[in-house]
Amino acid sequence: MESIWTKIKEELKKTIKDEREYNLWISPIKFIGTDENELYLKVPDSNFFSFIEGKYIDLINSLLISYDPNLKIRFIYPEAKKGKRKKVSSTKYPNINENYTFDNFIPGEGSKFAFAVAYSVAKGESNYNPVYIYGDVGLGKTHLLTAIANYILKNDKSKNVMFKSSKDFMDEMVYHLQNKKYTEFKNKYKNADILIIDDIQLMSTWEATKKELFFIFNELYEANKQIIISSDCPPKDLKKLEERLRSRFEWGIIAQIEPPDLENRIAILMEKAREKNIPITKDIAEYIASKIKRNVRTLEGALSRIGAIASIRGIPITIGLVREEIKDYVDENKEEVTPERIKNFIAEKYGVKVNELSSKNNSPRVSFPRQIAMYLLKVIIDMPLNKIGKEFGNKHHSTVLHSINKIQSKMESDSAFEKEIESYIRRFKDI
Repeated sequence: MESIWTKIKEELKKTIKDEREYNLWISPIKFIGTDENELYLKVPDSNFFSFIEGKYIDLINSLLISYDPNLKIRFIYPEAKKGKRKKVSSTKYPNINENYTFDNFIPGEGSKFAFAVAYSVAKGESNYNPVYIYGDVGLGKTHLLTAIANYILKNDKSKNVMFKSSKDFMDEMVYHLQNKKYTEFKNKYKNADILIIDDIQLMSTWEATKKELFFIFNELYEANKQIIISSDCPPKDLKKLEERLRSRFEWGIIAQIEPPDLENRIAILMEKAREKNIPITKDIAEYIASKIKRNVRTLEGALSRIGAIASIRGIPITIGLVREEIKDYVDENKEEVTPERIKNFIAEKYGVKVNELSSKNNSPRVSFPRQIAMYLLKVIIDMPLNKIGKEFGNKHHSTVLHSINKIQSKMESDSAFEKEIESYIRRFKDI
């Protein structure tokens, strides 16, 4: 078995071009033994494991399958507090991550509605069915779906919970069809009390898969069984799925998860740092959050890397260390978008002077572009309301909020204005 890990490391060395990266993250992983169909590998600590899980685990698993498809990898690492070894993913439901719970999901303005819907469904306090949660990659859709599953499994063990990714569903169906076990496949899903399917947008164009999902959906829905689905887009944009299936996803409730703002990203980082026992200050969390805006998964990956680097080198986490280690997560080629650049753009666009935006002049000629500029500072830079207020002559945060809400309302009622504002946003986000 050790020879398999040696071969995998050789393949990883070929794949990972940067020798420093390989020596830092792969070399420290040690083979320590086997047990039945499990291959045990030891890593320095939980932070190191978190980084490996986030960046290399799929590559390692794919290489393992090529050598022995029956083997599974289990990582062992010292428990931070008790000094004990911890076995990862030893659960009755191996595809359900026990670490994803409602307690460690930090909802922000863009995710609080989806969080409330998910929590209500998990507790059985709502009649939402189906539940459809969508948003971009890495914003927490899988976390929420898994939290629902974990909550139900913990509080109502009588429920038969089926948690599947689209790929799992398709692979399972192909296997049963090829082995003439179609009835077994159908009955398995028919007996589900809770069906959770993650990333439905990845569903194959294979007609048989979509047809079976359609029938399963109908049977469970008519039997009043709970259906929960996630996707990266609203139902109407699921072009690979036929209309009759898309329309059924709209029968219940649709909840969008939007990217976290700066305050939410800071809160998420502080909570993840507490969970992973990574000692960072709020200033460092704010610095990371101001540089990494893409998604929560990227934030967590950067934090895990920083924690692992500090642990391996035995050094404290400083701004200097953070600045060096998050380079891979930040697009350094992009010119920084500053409040000044946005204010200058809006002033020129609407024919006012930049200093007028910060004045006490509340005539429509000045107040309207000022409101747009405030809105753009919030949407593009994620500035806190009080800091936006300071940019415009120390306006009160309630004034800023009113201005942002006014622009949002106008966008909802005026499609031409909405397109105009969206063009401004794209202009700065593409810089």
